[in-house]
Amino acid sequence: METLTNPLQLEVWHRNFNPDKHHNLQDIPAAKAVFGIFAIVKGKPGNCRFIGITENLRAAVQELFEQPKDEGLKKFMQGTWIPMLVYTLMLDAGEAEMNEAARQWTRQYQPAVDAQGEYPGYYSYR
Repeated sequence: METLTNPLQLEVWHRNFNPDKHHNLQDIPAAKAVFGIFAIVKGKPGNCRFIGITENLRAAVQELFEQPKDEGLKKFMQGTWIPMLVYTLMLDAGEAEMNEAARQWTRQYQPAVDAQGEYPGYYSYR
């Protein structure tokens, strides 16, 4: 799938969840995308915590900060880690193509998070 060959990446900050009140969610496109939330390992995305698809990437990332889906993801998004957003815009993609992209990313990056917000088991790098 051509749209997934060169994903973009951005460290993401939410003012409510870091001591310096950094915030850059406004820099995320409000567009249809497949995306992953990663830790930063040696300056690169690694240890994927979450893969998703969305009609509005900015809103989806904000929701992961403010209303994460489980306790482990909450500890990761609201904790001391700096999340790395990796995404590919899929402006013209249909639902089937979006779902296939998410399946490909899930197979490739193997997202996981334990109750402490850590990546369980071995470490993986993008």
